[in-house]
Amino acid sequence: MGLVRVALALAVVLSHLPMASYKILSGGLAVQSFFVISGFYMSLVLAGKYNDTGLFYTNRLLRLFPTYFVMCALAAIGLWVFNANPVASPELFATLFSDPVTAIVLAFSNLTLLGQDLLFWFEFDSAGALVFNPGEQTPDATVGWQGLLVPQAWSLSIELMFYAIAPFLARLNWRWLAGLAAASIALRLAGHLAPGLDYLLWQGRFFPTCLFLFLLGMLGHRALPFVARLPKWLGWAALVALLGYCAVFTSLPIEPLTARWMTYAVVALATPFIFNAFKDNTLDRWVGELSYPIYMSQLFVIGLVLTFETPFPVWVSIGAITALSLAILMLIDHPLDRWRQGRVKRSALAL
Repeated sequence: MGLVRVALALAVVLSHLPMASYKILSGGLAVQSFFVISGFYMSLVLAGKYNDTGLFYTNRLLRLFPTYFVMCALAAIGLWVFNANPVASPELFATLFSDPVTAIVLAFSNLTLLGQDLLFWFEFDSAGALVFNPGEQTPDATVGWQGLLVPQAWSLSIELMFYAIAPFLARLNWRWLAGLAAASIALRLAGHLAPGLDYLLWQGRFFPTCLFLFLLGMLGHRALPFVARLPKWLGWAALVALLGYCAVFTSLPIEPLTARWMTYAVVALATPFIFNAFKDNTLDRWVGELSYPIYMSQLFVIGLVLTFETPFPVWVSIGAITALSLAILMLIDHPLDRWRQGRVKRSALAL
């Protein structure tokens, strides 16, 4: 799944690069596709690696937060030293933090990740106070997520909620998982009936309406024993088909809502086949580990590129994001991952 994860991360990067003329999939769909893959992997590790729920929780936090805090620090330097932030400015942060309630909410959300997805439902008035707006965004409004140092980390807020319930979901049989997924889909579709509701917010920035994606991944893991009996070339074929689909997605003559549901189905169906074919491929796994730092470092790099108006901005952005991601992977993620895996082994030996 390594190539798929990096392709999805690059799709988000390209969606945030205003000068990029070519797009892979779309940023929002790429993030939601990650939710499917996350559900698959969380079901996988809970079934075979973790007997201790507390260890699962702490290891997931150790996976997310070190890189996140590093990027918060770099984003702060980019903002207050270089004024190189593509979505905010030092003056904006000064205004927002002048309101006591807003300051508390933003400080809590920036430090803990929690609630970052919900900030998309709020705007700021001229004094920096939060104003709830579930409808379409007011023209020229300052939206809640602009008070985040790493705005793209909103998806981690939803991931944390997935992680919180994953050990309990992993104990359910596939019928319960399918039933919960159906309920989540029904709730998402019900948003079409609510007058004045921004459906893009409802379907993309609300945990209950995203839950079915995580559950689709868990159901894909439940299908793995069946898939494992099939030829591995099917996984290679699924990889080529999925990457090809992502590459031509923006040119497909399909209505956007239909294309969205088609993408969910394609990713969910392909995931167990691709995993089965590449689960023992060390290189593919190593490449996949780049997806998280690529996702987390993108806006920091893009802000610098836009501010300093570098030549060949698309290639410079992608190259710099890749270089920074490699540094994060080697200096932060890999050392911490060895520690996390050691914790799992010690826990297994203690049983």
